[in-house]
Amino acid sequence: MEQDGPAGPSGGAGEREALLNEEDNDGPTFVDPDGVRHRGIPQGRAAAMRIFEAMADAEGVTGVPGVRPGEEAGSHNWLRAERYWKDKYESSRKAKVKNKFEAVLWLIAGFAVLNATDFIRTCAMDPRIVRTALNVGLLAIVVMLCVIAYLIVWLSIVQGVDWDRIQNSSATSKHGKSPYRKNISRAIGLASGALVTSVLAFPVAVWPVWHLWSAPILFVLTMAALQSLHFVPTFGA
Repeated sequence: MEQDGPAGPSGGAGEREALLNEEDNDGPTFVDPDGVRHRGIPQGRAAAMRIFEAMADAEGVTGVPGVRPGEEAGSHNWLRAERYWKDKYESSRKAKVKNKFEAVLWLIAGFAVLNATDFIRTCAMDPRIVRTALNVGLLAIVVMLCVIAYLIVWLSIVQGVDWDRIQNSSATSKHGKSPYRKNISRAIGLASGALVTSVLAFPVAVWPVWHLWSAPILFVLTMAALQSLHFVPTFGA
């Protein structure tokens, strides 16, 4: 009975090496470092060269500078590509810093509103608060916190699952076929419903106290809560 080839990382590396060194006999003759002449060029390398050519040809459409096979480091196109990706990295880093800074400002504004309105004590003790609406809103917040705990603590930290990538992948892709996909979609749908419920319930609950000020007060507090997610690794990364 024949034995299967080596499995695992070593087997995979062997397959990749075999593909890379498989010859394409339609190409020109070349000589390897040991002085042995071959017909064609390695198939994997030929495919990579065609990809680089296609990327360079598509620059007019994508706007991404391409480097053609055979161009040496330091050439004009090489420097253009390096500059493009360096600028892209710098822009991404600046955007992250800007987002963090804006999140801090929203947190400061939320803290100021909490203190200026004595929001927590008023909601807890003021008889004018509509208790039924307040309890519905608080229940919705509890549901959202449970969903966040499920996604971040249970899936990301305990299970090591990239739930955001699974959710945003197409159903036919490798990540889209994950057994966690349905549960993630249900959890996000549940959190969305809870968010809508809280947005409707809290204005009703606090309207007798702050009237027209209810909307800006709740808006600032909601934005502060959402911006705090920038400091949660799986959300603000």
